[in-house]
Amino acid sequence: MNRGCGNRARGRTRGRESLDDGLGNVACLVARAKLREATEMPRADSHSKVRAAAAAVLLVVLCPGVRAAPAVALPDVDAIVSYQTRQVLASGVERQERWQERLVRRGDRVWTERVLPRAARAAHGHESPAEHAAHKHFDFESAARLVSQGAGGAVELQYVDTRRRVVVNVPKAEFGAVGFDGRWDAAASIVPPAVVAGMPLLRGTPRVAGSGNVWHVEKDGEWSHRVLWSVDRRIALRVESARLDGSVRRVVTVEPAKPGSAGAPWADTAAYAQKEYDDFMD
Repeated sequence: MNRGCGNRARGRTRGRESLDDGLGNVACLVARAKLREATEMPRADSHSKVRAAAAAVLLVVLCPGVRAAPAVALPDVDAIVSYQTRQVLASGVERQERWQERLVRRGDRVWTERVLPRAARAAHGHESPAEHAAHKHFDFESAARLVSQGAGGAVELQYVDTRRRVVVNVPKAEFGAVGFDGRWDAAASIVPPAVVAGMPLLRGTPRVAGSGNVWHVEKDGEWSHRVLWSVDRRIALRVESARLDGSVRRVVTVEPAKPGSAGAPWADTAAYAQKEYDDFMD
């Protein structure tokens, strides 16, 4: 990736920058501005932005200032996460996109990896390892993402190419360039638990202690938000965000799955080639 590619990556991920928790009302205004940017972005950015759209949109709900919850032990989760987005442009063109990711949460680590259809896998297979190396290129969008939280709350970000056995370490200063908002709680639970806790329960929904699924709903200005929260798994099972005028609708669905028999997907990554983000910048 050359410097020009890096600049384009930063441009593609403007809508996913994290909020400064100490800015209060200013953070609220910034969040809404970012949301407008995300809505108006070109198609090239849609896959990068929607992955975090549920958390980004819902952060606006609790303005001013949503603070990350203290680190707590979370139950293990294996799931398939499906993303759908529909947008009607001012030109009358309607865009619809959908894709899936595998999610594995174990303790202080969360692994997400794009589920590639057969046609996409074939396209990746056309390039030989030698050709790939000659390009000095790393495909962050199709690589697996590993988010880790240290004992002090520090968040670490790595991207993993399992086919070529390469790990790329991304410094905090470059989180935005690869479309990561820096929030452990959003990576681990799809929507930060603090955001869900501040949303009203759907009318008539009984409060559930310790287990079960509950709907939280909120309307904020031109947007409506619905979150189906798993109390026992501590993860959002469904997130629906839509503009009230019908021009944008985003749906994220989490389908829990049985843990795989091969162990944690990051178990062997210590033996992979270790690279730094700057290695792909000219």
